[in-house]
Amino acid sequence: MLFASVRGVILDLDGTLADTLRDITDAVNVALRELGLPAQPMSAVRRFVGDGLPMLCRRAMGFEDDQKLNRMIEIVTREYRAHELDHTTLYPGIPELLDGLTSRGLPMAVLSNKPHASTERMVRHLCGKWRFVAVEGYRSEDMRKPDPRLALEIATAMRLPASAVCLVGDSLTDLATARAAGMSCVLATWGFRDRDELAAGSPDALIDRPTELLELLG
Repeated sequence: MLFASVRGVILDLDGTLADTLRDITDAVNVALRELGLPAQPMSAVRRFVGDGLPMLCRRAMGFEDDQKLNRMIEIVTREYRAHELDHTTLYPGIPELLDGLTSRGLPMAVLSNKPHASTERMVRHLCGKWRFVAVEGYRSEDMRKPDPRLALEIATAMRLPASAVCLVGDSLTDLATARAAGMSCVLATWGFRDRDELAAGSPDALIDRPTELLELLG
């Protein structure tokens, strides 16, 4: 059985552990308004998230302009830092999942394309009762997911081969990261992508609620 060999778990943050969409949307729309651009609905921002802050801002603007892009990144960073936990919560079932992984002695880590400082703050605030081997966010464009290097560094920190690690996320970017790293991949349908889109990527499993991961791991 594929998941019988799993001895460590890497978890995505936005759309997997935490519902961050409203706070991200609010920060994006403050920036758009300051730049004289039309606001984006939350349904659109949901599609823009997942490939790092520069790509989020580029998609929200809808056109290429390096000067405006840099300014938008500055504003979104400022606004999100001030309001990143206004409405953000863990998804239902996530505490039970983290408790279950902990009780089984499985090392856990977080790997996100959210800016690294925000990733650390959010995990510390929302998940402070659980221990993570590593918490890694976006530091540079060349290292963002689906680049597998951080995932592989996390496996090394867990003292596990990549084949013994399962990456859990909510996007095809997460799937591509796992494939590039030689890890198994489970995709969550409660996040920022539709089930049909995720299924089309042929992950090792789809789960509709967090504790299904515990069932998969046996």
